[in-house]
Amino acid sequence: ILEREQEQSVVYGSIDFGKTVVTHAKYLDLLQKAGNQLKILPHKVVNDKQEDVELCSSVECKGIIGNDGRHYILDLLRTFPPDVNFLKIEGMELSKEAQALGFPIEHKHKLSCLRQELIDAFVESRYMMFIKYAAVQLQQLGLKKQMEPVKQIEVKKEKEEGAEKESEMEEDEAKRIVESMTDSITSGEKKEVEDSTKQIVKKAALAVGSLKETEFDIRFNPDVFSPGVIHPKDNLNFKKECQLVQDAADFLITVQIPAFIRDCLDHSTAPMDGATLADAIHNRGINMRYLGKITEMLGKVPQLEYVYVIAVSEVVMRSAKHLFTLFLQGMDMLSLSCSISHFLNCLLSSCPTPSCTVPDQIHKKRSRNRSKKTTSKTSPLTPTDSVEWANLSPKSLWAQIKTEAKSYFDWNLTADSIDAFVELINLNKITLLRSFCQKTGVQIMLREYQFDNKTVQSFSEEDIVNMYPIVKHINPRATDAYNFYTTGQSKIQQGFLKDGYELISEALNLLNNVYGAMHPEIAQCLRMLARLNYIMGDHMEAMSCQQKAVLMSERVNGIDHPYTITEYTHLALYCFANTQVSTALKLLYRARYLALLVT
Repeated sequence: ILEREQEQSVVYGSIDFGKTVVTHAKYLDLLQKAGNQLKILPHKVVNDKQEDVELCSSVECKGIIGNDGRHYILDLLRTFPPDVNFLKIEGMELSKEAQALGFPIEHKHKLSCLRQELIDAFVESRYMMFIKYAAVQLQQLGLKKQMEPVKQIEVKKEKEEGAEKESEMEEDEAKRIVESMTDSITSGEKKEVEDSTKQIVKKAALAVGSLKETEFDIRFNPDVFSPGVIHPKDNLNFKKECQLVQDAADFLITVQIPAFIRDCLDHSTAPMDGATLADAIHNRGINMRYLGKITEMLGKVPQLEYVYVIAVSEVVMRSAKHLFTLFLQGMDMLSLSCSISHFLNCLLSSCPTPSCTVPDQIHKKRSRNRSKKTTSKTSPLTPTDSVEWANLSPKSLWAQIKTEAKSYFDWNLTADSIDAFVELINLNKITLLRSFCQKTGVQIMLREYQFDNKTVQSFSEEDIVNMYPIVKHINPRATDAYNFYTTGQSKIQQGFLKDGYELISEALNLLNNVYGAMHPEIAQCLRMLARLNYIMGDHMEAMSCQQKAVLMSERVNGIDHPYTITEYTHLALYCFANTQVSTALKLLYRARYLALLVT
């Protein structure tokens, strides 16, 4: 489809980092629709011929019309705005809050972007500010029955008054006031009211940093801080665009991170292992780059010690994963299992000098290669017959982990060996092994591993069974079913259990039609139905639904997944309600065993 010469085929975007930039009307039209959803601002950049070129994406996004006549886009790296907390940009000063936390930190690459969840939360928060500000002003205007021209008060004073009243005013009330005022304008009451309302909207738009003066418009220019991209001089909004990107990065550290810690405190999120911690952090739109800062904050809250332990182990295991990726590059397939077992011994075994045997074939291959003099250039990723990996020792590996944790997560690790680390955070080595294998895709033999024997190493090459690729992706959502499910939840909260039950049953039918028989969301839906049955007194039906949820969660999430553990505890409760006491106890013991293994 895309086999034509790259040079001629790119009809949109740039292939040389913003020197030559081209655009295409059809692409602008198509990307505008996607851009509205993703809050991307159509903007102009200057190419090497000093022409303004309009784009609806970042400069690096390339558009190619395939041989089948369809429009394709590649390189979506900078779709979202850059994260200025991790970019050192000349002449730009971050807020006091960001500087107090030690930002900007120079990241190892320049592609650090903000997440879509953060962008959505930021725009939603600004919209509520806009509505409240306008409502406060409209209320004041409504009180002035005699319609004299509104005196210009200093914006600063207004902001202060507005802020006090904003906090008092509820969101629904604010929306109601704004709607009633706009209705009175549309029915054409008074010209003066309309003018003063326009003034109010203008001030509210200014207060929230909107790109348009007459309405609420917050979108992001993904190219504001891109190196090598030249912006037109006549773009009056450019400062505002830069400020919005900075405000969003500030919003992450001043609102979203504290909100995540509050969630943990009121138990609305209770992460059980590294994966569920990462999900909770991502749901708030926070990148994992901030894990070191979050861990520091968690350390100051004594009642969140359990989350702190998970966060510290996650920092260390992610640092180990980065080093493991480097360790494997250029590795010969023959020495793969041998080298992985050696890495695991250095990482987790108490044995101070793990030894490893280099496969015989490697020695033979090396002597053969020596006789052939090769002069051709080789790629850095082609397997080499180097056995440097065998020189890795626990001491050197833990020194590297310390450095990596500091440079990537800005986290100071005090322990310099596995035993000191385990003592520091009071965690099982088997939990760390599980976490490491899940991150790197290493499959190992199922057996009892001896970690604490100082004379025998824990892993041998026979223990490494397989390696599989870890692929990041976003699961598509069945939107209709999701809407039914959330409406059902809100009905239940209002006390209409029957209505809620019907809506969630409908959601289950839709999920079965969309996903088929097995899916994590179906397990979640079944758990909710079981709970409703239990509350409404139908204990047999509750147990039947929950059994399906348990079986499904074991299949799709895995037997040691935190969700599966939760399913076991629910099933134990429903078994107890059906007087199956011994089964309930077995299930609770099972849940406790897994919970101790996972956390």
